Amino acid sequence: MSSERPHIPRREVTGAWSLLLGYATLLTGMVWDGQWHGDVGPDDFWTAPHLLLYAGTGIIGLTCLIVVLQSTWARGAPTSTPSVTVLRTFRAPWPFLVGGLGASGNLLYAGSDLWWHEVYGFDIAAGTTPSHFGLGLSIQVEIFAMIMAFAVLRRTRAERWGLALAVGLATLGSTSAFGMVSEIIFEWLPGVAPRVLGLSAAAALILSLVIGLTRSWHWPAATGLTFVLVQGGLSLFAPAATRWYAEAIGQPMRDYAANMPQALIGFPVTYPLVALLAGAMTAWAVRRAVRPVRIAMAAGALAGTNTALFYGVLGILEMNLPITLAAATALGAGTGWLGWQCAVLLRRFNERGFSVPQAVTA
Repeated sequence: MSSERPHIPRREVTGAWSLLLGYATLLTGMVWDGQWHGDVGPDDFWTAPHLLLYAGTGIIGLTCLIVVLQSTWARGAPTSTPSVTVLRTFRAPWPFLVGGLGASGNLLYAGSDLWWHEVYGFDIAAGTTPSHFGLGLSIQVEIFAMIMAFAVLRRTRAERWGLALAVGLATLGSTSAFGMVSEIIFEWLPGVAPRVLGLSAAAALILSLVIGLTRSWHWPAATGLTFVLVQGGLSLFAPAATRWYAEAIGQPMRDYAANMPQALIGFPVTYPLVALLAGAMTAWAVRRAVRPVRIAMAAGALAGTNTALFYGVLGILEMNLPITLAAATALGAGTGWLGWQCAVLLRRFNERGFSVPQAVTA
């Protein structure tokens, strides 16, 4: 395996930061929309939170399209990022192919969401319709693309901070898809809160992915810091924007609206402590020459335990706490192993010796 520094064109570096901007915009709209549903209610496709969400998707989609076209027509040294040839013409680096597919799916389901609202009207709870389910999965694909783009970089401190910020955004943003999927997969388990298992899997996957990508204690801890910034900023923004927008369009607040930031209960606020502990575990493993995959699994188990305890203490979800705690811890450990395996693959994206052919026909 060659240690030669990989060649990453400026278009991909700029594209990674543009994906980050697009997803930050999308997540802001998504959290604002959740706050709107809880505090005000009446909803249609053209609300400001929806438009902000789809503006973020538009940024992601256009970024991926531009990078693919530039990669197709570029001259000079080819990118070292594994790429795929689409329709025997277009050369698409994998992160931007995945991002383009996610953005296309998001916009496709946005059309079905528009149709659903026109047929069935207002106040539709997120996650209960086919359009919302499709939107959640498409957004998760966009999250994967953003993390893949920064996993390819990691050459400078700024790029590693970009990865940490991407992970902070992804941690909060993964709640939608993982929560909905868990309701389908784990609904049959007696005494278990499916959403707790879904969020446990999301936290474990992303945390173990960072441990596997960076192999350093600094960056798991840094992702905890970026999570605080993301969750804190959205917790301040969403309630204030909801009140302002309701007044602007003449909609009254619900009588029972608590004006509590939904972002604070959408994902455990104690997650940064878990990230800090995971960083300490990683540092200990490096000094003791412990197999790092074990640390990833232990961090995943810790993330699952934290999620179950957080929602168990809050009491906002029906569950048998001992059963849910055991299930969340076991699922977290298993997902931590999966995150490590994904990190091993993504690290090879950053190496010239990557064994997959640079282009294949699709």
